[in-house]
Amino acid sequence: MVNRMWTGLMTLSVAMVLACRNEAKGAELKADIEASSERLGCPRPQLEVRRLDLASLESVTEFSRRWEAEQLPLHILINNAGVYRMGAPRDVTSDGFEAHMGSNYLGHFLLTMSLLPSLERGAKQSPAFGARVVSVSSSVHLVATSGIRQADPHLKQPGAYNGELAYAQSKLAQIQFTRELRRRLQDKGAAVQVFAVHPGMVLTEVTRTLPPVIQAANKRIMGLLLLSPAEGARATMYCATAPSAPQEAEATHGYFGANAQPLMPSVAAQSDAGAQWLWKWSAQQVKLPPQLDLQTTANGDA
Repeated sequence: MVNRMWTGLMTLSVAMVLACRNEAKGAELKADIEASSERLGCPRPQLEVRRLDLASLESVTEFSRRWEAEQLPLHILINNAGVYRMGAPRDVTSDGFEAHMGSNYLGHFLLTMSLLPSLERGAKQSPAFGARVVSVSSSVHLVATSGIRQADPHLKQPGAYNGELAYAQSKLAQIQFTRELRRRLQDKGAAVQVFAVHPGMVLTEVTRTLPPVIQAANKRIMGLLLLSPAEGARATMYCATAPSAPQEAEATHGYFGANAQPLMPSVAAQSDAGAQWLWKWSAQQVKLPPQLDLQTTANGDA
């Protein structure tokens, strides 16, 4: 995140918060960033590591409570955490959510809604820039061709679970949430811009649930074909910082491709009815406090 300017995987010019499930790895990343800045002759960045587990609503609530208690402004929120349990059986979060939907989407939904007051403070502090939310989605959302299975979104029914579909649903949810949050914020007149991006096919540890020999082969072979993590961050950083991004986002309701250009998502992702259903379902799932909800008269919410 960037506040004062801050974020939690957020960045601008003053302070950055690395909101991590594993604080030890967060500390390693902090040290790497500081060392890189020193090598490049850049000013030493203001970095802070805070614990945040997106697979736990309790952790999200505690993180947000502490943040709000400090009355910190927030300028950029990047929802980047995610899991892809490739080849693994169905699993659930501590809250009983299907692991992909819980970690990749519902945790981010609650975090974003809980931090909206801070984002609005950041927007008022820097009116020329405003504030921004960027969710890292994926082109894999195209796999969920029929949209999120509203009768069984957590894929509990016998034979319903498939790892790729579960991941696709969670990434589709991020895009639909972006669409609906943009609409509700515009109705409210809030100076908070919202984006979702496909980062490209990036070489990460996504195969960590597969046997070690397959993981090694993947790194050796796919390392020649896939984007590096730095290259995969381009679209995210563009949406988070580029002055032209808000205007460009209008045509695609905030969705951008790996080349940092606006991109139309799937037909399911363009469904207003689907996005509105998702909002109500998400609020129910995370037990969103009424004061954090963005009511709208457009679809009968209020």
